[in-house]
Amino acid sequence: MRKSPSTKKASIKALTIRQPFPELILRRRKHVEIRSWRTHYRGPLLIHAGLRMDSEFARELGLNPEELTTRAFVGVAVLSDVRPYTRADSKLLKKRRAGGGWYPNFFSWVLTKPRRLSAPIKAKGRLGLFGVSRAVERRISRLVSA
Repeated sequence: MRKSPSTKKASIKALTIRQPFPELILRRRKHVEIRSWRTHYRGPLLIHAGLRMDSEFARELGLNPEELTTRAFVGVAVLSDVRPYTRADSKLLKKRRAGGGWYPNFFSWVLTKPRRLSAPIKAKGRLGLFGVSRAVERRISRLVSA
C-alpha cells in the first residue's frame, strides 16, 4: 500500500558549513546561519562540517582548529525560520563572538535546539541543501525525534 504524500514522513535535510561555524552553532554561540538564498524547508537540519576550515578565524574566536572536526556530520538543529538578515543579527553574532559582519540582502536561517552527535559521521559535503541516506537518518533518528 502506498502512502499518500500528506502522510509520508519528510526526509532530513543537511547543510555543509565551513568550520569554525558548525562548532559555534553546536556551542549555541551562533543562532543563525547566513545565506544568500532562502529555502521553504523547515525542520531538522543535519549540520555537516565541510572539508575546508578558516583556521585563523577559529583561533580569533578562541577555538583550536586542531580540535575541530571536518568532512563529517557533526550535529543537528531545527531550521525554524528563514528571514532577512538584520543588523540586530549581526550585532548579536559579534557579541557572542560568532562572526557577524553586515551582509545586506542576505538571509538568516534561524537555528534552534542544536545538538552534537555523539560521534561524527564521516561524509562528503555538498553544495546547497541536500538529503541524506537512510543509513545516516537511522543513525541520527534519536536526536531528531527528541
